[in-house]
Parts: sequence; structure tokens; C-alpha cells
Amino acid sequence: MGPTRLRFTMIGFILGVVIVYLKELPISEGIRFASPFYGAGIGLLIDGIIVRLKQRKGNEK
Repeated sequence: MGPTRLRFTMIGFILGVVIVYLKELPISEGIRFASPFYGAGIGLLIDGIIVRLKQRKGNEK
């Protein structure tokens, strides 16, 4: 796992942990407790999009 992929995954996971501790949010407990894993997945998706954009930009030159 590359450094950027790990960075985005950890940022998503940490944001998900913050959501777990925000009890005032109007979401169910199941979604709130799963949010660190959702955040990690979203981080991986964002990293994949960034990598594809960089590859596409490199192919155009």
C-alpha cells in the first residue's frame, strides 16, 4: 500500500471515529459505529480517483 493510499485511508478512518463520538447527529447507531470503515473506504475511492486523474493527465502530454 503506497503512502498516499494509506494517508487517505487513515484520514477517512479518523473522520469516521470522530463521527462515532458525535452523539448529536441524527443517524442510527449502526451507521455511526460503522462510519470509520465507511470513511476508510471513501478515502480509498478518493485516492483511486486522484491516481486515475494523474494517469490521464500524464497520458495527454
